[in-house]
Amino acid sequence: MEVSEQLRKKFDHPSVEYRSLPFWAWNDELQEDELIRQVNQMKEQGMGGFFIHSRDGLETVYMGREWMAYTRKTVETAKEIGMQVWLYDEDRWPSGFAGGLVQDRGGDAFRAKGLTMEVRQEIGSDDLTDSVVLFKAVIDERNLVRCEKLHDGKFIALNEDEVLLVFRVEISERSAWFNNEAPPDNLNPETVQAFIDITYEAYKQEVGEHFGHTIRGVFTDEPSVHDSHCKFTAGRGWLPWSWSFPDFFQERRGYDLLDLIPYMYFNGEYSTQVRHDYWWTLTERFSESYSKQLGEWCEKNGIDFTGHYLWENNMGTATRVCGAVMPNYRYQQLPGIDMLNEQTNEYITVKQCTSVANQYGRKFVLSETYGCTGWAFTFEGQKWMGDFQYVLGVNLRSQHLALYSIKGCRKRDYPPVFNYNTSWWKYNHVMEDYFARLSSVFTEGRPIRDVLVLHPSSTAWSMVGTGPYGFPARGKDRDVSATNTFGHEFNAFLGKLLRAHYDFDLGDEIILAETGEIRGGNLAVNLVEYPIVVIPVIQTMLSSTFRLLSDFLEAGGKVIAVGQRPTMIEGRQSDLLSKLYDHANMTVVVDIEDTVTALERIQPRRVSLTNTQSIEANEMLYMLREIGDCRVLFVVNNDRKGTHRISITMEGTGSVEEWNALTGEAKDVEIVVRDGYVHFEDVFGPADSKLYIMNANKSVENHPVLGRSSADETSVTVVELGPVCRFTRSMPNVLTLDTCSYRLGDDSWSEETGVWQAQRAVRDALGMRQVYYNGLEQRYKWIDEPHPENGTSAVFRFTFQVSVMPSDDVYLIVESAEYYDIQLNGEMISNLPVGWFLDRTFDKVLLHGLREGANELLLSCKYHNRMEVEDIYLIGDFGVDADRAVVAEPETLKFGDWCLQGYFHYCGSMIYHFDVIVENNAKNRMVLELGEYSAVTVEVRVNGRTAGHVPWRAANQLDLTEHLNDGANQIEIEVMGSPRNMLGPFSSYGW
Repeated sequence: MEVSEQLRKKFDHPSVEYRSLPFWAWNDELQEDELIRQVNQMKEQGMGGFFIHSRDGLETVYMGREWMAYTRKTVETAKEIGMQVWLYDEDRWPSGFAGGLVQDRGGDAFRAKGLTMEVRQEIGSDDLTDSVVLFKAVIDERNLVRCEKLHDGKFIALNEDEVLLVFRVEISERSAWFNNEAPPDNLNPETVQAFIDITYEAYKQEVGEHFGHTIRGVFTDEPSVHDSHCKFTAGRGWLPWSWSFPDFFQERRGYDLLDLIPYMYFNGEYSTQVRHDYWWTLTERFSESYSKQLGEWCEKNGIDFTGHYLWENNMGTATRVCGAVMPNYRYQQLPGIDMLNEQTNEYITVKQCTSVANQYGRKFVLSETYGCTGWAFTFEGQKWMGDFQYVLGVNLRSQHLALYSIKGCRKRDYPPVFNYNTSWWKYNHVMEDYFARLSSVFTEGRPIRDVLVLHPSSTAWSMVGTGPYGFPARGKDRDVSATNTFGHEFNAFLGKLLRAHYDFDLGDEIILAETGEIRGGNLAVNLVEYPIVVIPVIQTMLSSTFRLLSDFLEAGGKVIAVGQRPTMIEGRQSDLLSKLYDHANMTVVVDIEDTVTALERIQPRRVSLTNTQSIEANEMLYMLREIGDCRVLFVVNNDRKGTHRISITMEGTGSVEEWNALTGEAKDVEIVVRDGYVHFEDVFGPADSKLYIMNANKSVENHPVLGRSSADETSVTVVELGPVCRFTRSMPNVLTLDTCSYRLGDDSWSEETGVWQAQRAVRDALGMRQVYYNGLEQRYKWIDEPHPENGTSAVFRFTFQVSVMPSDDVYLIVESAEYYDIQLNGEMISNLPVGWFLDRTFDKVLLHGLREGANELLLSCKYHNRMEVEDIYLIGDFGVDADRAVVAEPETLKFGDWCLQGYFHYCGSMIYHFDVIVENNAKNRMVLELGEYSAVTVEVRVNGRTAGHVPWRAANQLDLTEHLNDGANQIEIEVMGSPRNMLGPFSSYGW
C-alpha cells in the first residue's frame, strides 16, 4: 500500500491515539457510577481519553483509599471501551508537592527556600548567626558602588555612607493553596525523589499493570522554583534557593556564588556575569532535578512523560521560575505546552516545544488549551486557536477543562467546560473528528524547516536580577518586566518570520552544547540539520555556541545576525564575537524585514503564499511535512475576520488533493507545474484552513488556467429563508435569579445583593472561610470538621415578576436542594428532586403556587460550613423579557438576537423551521448560505436528516442538492447557544 493510501486510511478513521484528552477535573465528592457514566459519554462524543486531574472542589481525599479505587475502576472502564487514560501527578497544581505529602515527609529540606537580602543602615545588636554571608556596601538605590565581603562574622563599624547586606536562607511561609504547606523545593533532587515515591510509585502499585497500554502517560503541571505563593520576610529581595545549590554552582561554574551574590540584587560591575551564571546553573539544576528524574522514571516504566512548564510565553518570568523552558523538553517523551485565553499570539510558546520535539524525534506534541476562554467559547474559536497551534507543530489537544461537576464555585473554574454539563455537548464530536483527522496526518513524517533561530535565553539570564527590597509579584520586578518586554519583541520577530513564510526551529543553547555539531556543512541539532542559522537581537551567548557557530561558518554555513553585534560571552565582555560577525558567511541585518530579504537571497521559499497583489500574505501560516513519497501542506488563515484569495506555490511535483478535515471528503486540485514547483489558487474564509496532499507518484495534469478544483460546473441556486419563522427550543427556557436578600437567625433582612455577595457576608458573620472563589485549601481537608456555627438558621429571599402565567409546569433549579426548606409565596414546596438540569448536582424541583405579579421564593436552611449557596434558576415553557420578568413565549422567531425575544438566559439551541418547495432538482445545485450569525455551532437538517454542520463561518455554504426532494421539503437550522447567559455573570459586582 502506498504512503498516500495509508495516510488516507488513517485520515478517514482516526483512532483514539489521535483524539483529544481533556483535563477531566475530579472536583467533588466522587461517585463510581457517575465516573463510569462520564467516561462513556466522552467516548460517545469522540474523545480518545482523558487526564485524571484533581481540581478545586475535591471532596474525596486525594491519593486516599477511595481515590485509588476510583482510579482503578476508571482505568478498567476505559480499557473496556478502548479509551486511553493519562494520569495527572498533583492535587491541583503546580506539580511537585503531592497535596502536601512531600513536605510532610521531608520537613524544611523539602520546602521552598529563598536567599533573602536585608539592607541595614546600622549593624544593630541582634544576633546575625542565621546569616549565610554578610557584606558591607555603598549603594545608590539599585546600584552597587562598592562592596566588601565580611568573613567569620566579624566586621568593622560601618562608615556613614555604608550599609550592611545580610543574606539568609529562609523557608517559605505556608499557603492555603498548598493545603497549608509551603511550596516544594524543586531544586533539591531528594524532594523530587519523594514526590516520585509518593505519587508515581503509588499509581504504579495501584494500576501499574495498565502502564504502556490503557495508561499512556502522566502529566506534570507548571512545576517551578518560584511559586507565586512563595512568601518570605517583607521588604527583602530574594532568589530561589536550596541548601545544596551553592555546591552545585561551584561544581558547574568553578567559583563561589556567595562571593559575588550582591550583584544579583544590585546593578554593578559583575552583575551580567553573576546573573547569567546563576540562571544558567539554576536551569541545569531544575531540569536535571525535576524533569530528568520524572522523564527517566516514566521511560523505565513504559509510559510517556508530558506536561507543561510555567510562563512559557514570558521570557522574564520564565527565567524567574525555571531558568529556561526548552531544556526541560528533552526529558519529555511527549512534550507539551499550555495556551490560555482566546488568542493566537504565542509563537514562542509553541515553537519552543515543537522545535525540541522535532529535534528529538517526538511523534506527538500536546497542548493544554482553551482555558479562560469563557462559557461563550465557540467551535470557531476552538478551530482558530487549534489551527494556529497545529500549523506550528502541535498535534494533540487537551481541553481545559472537563469538569466532573459545576456545582458551587466550580462553575467559575476557568471555563468553558468540555463535558456533559455544557449545553452544546451533543456536538462535541464534530470538533473531535476535525482535529483527529489533522493529527492522524501531522504525526507522520517530519516537518521541513531549513532555518534554526537561536533562542536568546542566555541574554535573558544576564538581564534578570532581583529587586533588593522585595517585589509585589514574580512578573512585576523591574528586571523581570524588562526581560518580558525583550521576550515579547522576540516573539513578534518570530511571528513576522513565520508570516513571511519561512518556517524554522528554535535552537536552545544548552541543547546545542549537548547535541550540536557540524554535519555535511549543516548545523545539526540532534536529529535535525539546518543550512541556515538566524541570530536574533542578543547581548551574549555561551562559549559553546560561539565555537559551534564559528565551525558552522567555516564549513560554509550561512548565518544571518539581527541588530547590533553583542559584546559578551557568558555575560562577560569579550572581543571574540567580532570574529564571528565579521566572517564572510555572516550577514548582519537591522530588522526582520532585512532578515527576510537576506533569507530570500540565500534560500528560496519552499512554500509561497501570495495575495492578489503578489505579496506574501501575512495573514497566512503554513506547515510543510514530508511523508515518504508525499508532501503535506497545511495552510491556515489566521485572520478571523477577512477572506483572502491566495496563490500557492509549493516545492515539488506531483498531483495535489485537498482533504477536508471537517467532512472527511477529498477532491483533486487543479495545478500548474513549473520549475520544480506546483502552483494553484484557493480562497480562504475567516479562520479557514486547508490540507493539501501532494503525491509524487501520481501523474500530473497541467491546467492552463488555475482554478479551485474539479467541482461540478452546474448552476448554483442560493435559497434565502426567513427573516421570521417557526421555531422550537432544544431545552427549557431559563430565568436566572442571581440576587437575593438574606437574614441570619432573628436578624432583619439585608438589602438585595448578588447571591455570591450574600454568601460571602453570611460566612463572614459566621467566621467561616470563603467559598465563592477557587484557590482555597482543598475541601476534603476541612468540610467535615465541626464548626461552632454549624446549624445557624439562614434564609435567602429571591423575588421575581410574572407578567403572564405559564400554562405548563415551572421548575426550580437549585444546587443541593436537600439543604433547604423551600417556600413560594408562603406555601411550602417539596425539596425532593424530580430530575436535574445541565449538571447532575443542579436539582430540579417542581414549583406550584406561582402567581401573576410579584413572587417571593424563600430558601431556609441550617447553614453548614460545607454549604455553597449559588444562583437559582426557573425553567419551563415561558419567555423572559428585558426586565427579566416571566412573559408569554413568541409564536415565531425573528432572525437576530433571541435574548431580546424572550430568551434572556436561555442556554440551549434554537431550531428554525422552514418549508421549501424544490422543482426540477436534478438540473440545479441547491446551496444553503447562512447570513451573519452568532452561535457555538450550527447543524442543518433536511427532511429529518443531517445535511451538514457549520461550526465556523468558513464552512458556511452547504450543498443540499443530494438531500432535497422534488416538491415539499423541511429544512431545520439548529443554532447552538452556550451556558453563558444562564450562568453569568450579569452584574458589575466586584470580586
